[in-house]
Amino acid sequence: MSKLIIFQRILPGCEEGSPEAWRAFLGNYTPMAVEFLGVYTPWDAEARLAVWRELLSEFCANDCAGLKGLPHQSEREFLVALRAFLQDRAAPNLEARQDAAAPAAPNSESLTALLNGLPVVHQEVVFLTLAGYSQKTVEKILRTTPTVAGEGLGRLRASYAAMLERTDDRCLWPGAWMGICAAARTGAGKDCTPLRQFIRMLDGQASWYDKSPAEEHRAKCLHCLELWTSLLEVVAWDRTRQPWPDERIEPLLALVPVRKEKPKSSLLARMLGK
Repeated sequence: MSKLIIFQRILPGCEEGSPEAWRAFLGNYTPMAVEFLGVYTPWDAEARLAVWRELLSEFCANDCAGLKGLPHQSEREFLVALRAFLQDRAAPNLEARQDAAAPAAPNSESLTALLNGLPVVHQEVVFLTLAGYSQKTVEKILRTTPTVAGEGLGRLRASYAAMLERTDDRCLWPGAWMGICAAARTGAGKDCTPLRQFIRMLDGQASWYDKSPAEEHRAKCLHCLELWTSLLEVVAWDRTRQPWPDERIEPLLALVPVRKEKPKSSLLARMLGK
């Protein structure tokens, strides 16, 4: 797989059937998709890969119409959209049942009440913890200290104390949690912050006049909290990305519209104009 192809060339190249672009797409994003579904579903690696194959088929149908509808300008915008697609495709196949030993699953109303009045960084800690991440991983995603992460968990101790001791990254209520995320994504209002503005804030490119109102709004908006934490998640995935080698993605190439590469002609044939 080429390590030199930049993101802005990957999606257009895939739409044109470029083998190099598809190898970059599959090599970079297949392991991320499998890892993400490992947190948000109880499935084994093969079942998670099956969801990814299903999504690939959807992206490639009708002359790659689905792929053309994805964000092309920014890789992080693309990854946030990919995360949402993965959740939406996995959700219908998840059972409503949960582990009998797990606490009762939250819903949008109880989650909103739990978050009410917390500073935004503490809301992020609570949201990611309920999503299934261990405290060690939450600290890596937020790039914060154990003390700050711990302060955000005070309200969880009454109903979700057992979650604070977990060391694995796995959502306890996949179906219920994906329902909360899906509802949050559809709940955007006129004052909600666009993803591109969140990316500017994350990169330190937003002024105080832009950042402060956005943070104040996010403290009261489940849509913006879900969008912001999804951005933090995909940035964390990107930091630890381990691309798959060509031999692992070769079976997936049969599922995508790759044009056949023309055999290279010999030097003599090129000299003769053939």
